[in-house]
Amino acid sequence: MGTSTYVAIAFLPLIILLAPYYIEPYQLWDPVALNDKVEGQRQTKWCNMGWWEDTNSFPLAANALAQKLIDFAKEGGYAGGGNVLDIGHGAGESLLLHLNSSAPPRHLHGLTSLSADTKYAQSILDQYTPEKAISTNIELYTASAHFNPTKDLNHPLNGMKGFMGEQKRDLAYSDEDELLFEETGGQGQLTLGDDAPPPYDLVYMLDSIYHYPPSLIPFLQTLKPVLGNGKGIVVYTDILPPPKGLSRWKSWFVSYILSVPSPNLTDRPASLEEYKGLLEKEGWKAVVIEDWSKGVWKGFSQNLIGRGGRWEKVGRAVERIEKEGWRFVAVRAKKVQQTMSHHSDFGNIGRCKS
Repeated sequence: MGTSTYVAIAFLPLIILLAPYYIEPYQLWDPVALNDKVEGQRQTKWCNMGWWEDTNSFPLAANALAQKLIDFAKEGGYAGGGNVLDIGHGAGESLLLHLNSSAPPRHLHGLTSLSADTKYAQSILDQYTPEKAISTNIELYTASAHFNPTKDLNHPLNGMKGFMGEQKRDLAYSDEDELLFEETGGQGQLTLGDDAPPPYDLVYMLDSIYHYPPSLIPFLQTLKPVLGNGKGIVVYTDILPPPKGLSRWKSWFVSYILSVPSPNLTDRPASLEEYKGLLEKEGWKAVVIEDWSKGVWKGFSQNLIGRGGRWEKVGRAVERIEKEGWRFVAVRAKKVQQTMSHHSDFGNIGRCKS
C-alpha cells in the first residue's frame, strides 16, 4: 500500500465529516436508478417518495404524488392557469406536469439549487412542452430556496425584483384592480397590463421544504411577499418526526447526513392540529393538513426492498421510519388578505423608483 493510499485513508473521516457541507444528498445518485422505463413513455427522472395506490412502479407512483399535490391545491381554490412557482423541482418532471394540466400556467417559474437540474429541466421543457402550453412564459432559476435580500436580486422570492432592473420592464402589481406601474419613456405612469409575476397564484413544493433553512416557519414567511394577496395558495409535502420526538444524537445525524435544518427535526408540532394552529398564528388562513403516510411509506419501502442491494437497506430504513411514527403530510394555506389604501401603495411605488 503506497503513501498516497495511507494519506487518503487518513483523510477519509474528515472527507466524510465535511462532505454534507459541500455536496447536496441529491447530487450523490442518479434518479434514473429508480425510474424504471415505462413502456411507451420517455425515461423520467422523478425524485419523490411516490403515491402508491394501484401501482408498484416508481415513476408512476412519483407522478401520482406530484399530481395529487396539484389536485390538493385545486381543492383549495387554485383554478389553474395564472402564475406558478415550483420550488425544488429537481430534474423538472413536475414542471411538465403543470404544463400538461387542463389549464396550464400563464407564467411558470422553477427554482432548484443544482445547475445540472436546471439544464436538464430546460432540455425536457424544450422537447416536451405541449402545444397548449406553448404560450406559457417559463423561467428557471438556479439558487438556494433560502432568499437573501441583500444579494439575491434575481430570485423568484424577491418581491422587489420588478423594481430592481433585472427584468426588461419595471412592474408592480395591485391585486385589487390589476393595475401595473410601468416605466414609459422615462415617465412613471399607471397602466393596465399583463399580470407578470409576482404575485404567484400558486407556490408548489413537493418533497423538499424540510431541507430549506433556516427552518420551516421563517422560510414560509419569505413566500408571503410574492403571493397573491388573499388568494395566493401554498401547497407542500412535509415530514414530521414521531410525536414523542427524537433523541439528540438521532436528530443530529439525520440533520447532518440529509441536510435538514435541525429545527425541522427538533422543534416540530406533535399533532396535525398543533401544526395547523402554528400556521394560523403566523398569519396563514384556510390551513388544511392531511396525513398521506399510508399512501406513501409502505409502497415506497416495498419498492426499494424489492430492488435488493443498497436499496433494500434504504427500504428497511423507511420501514422503521413508518413504525416509529414519522408522518408524511400535505399542507395547504393561503396568505391573509392585507388591505391598504391606494394612495399608500402608489406612494411606496414612487419611493421605490426614486
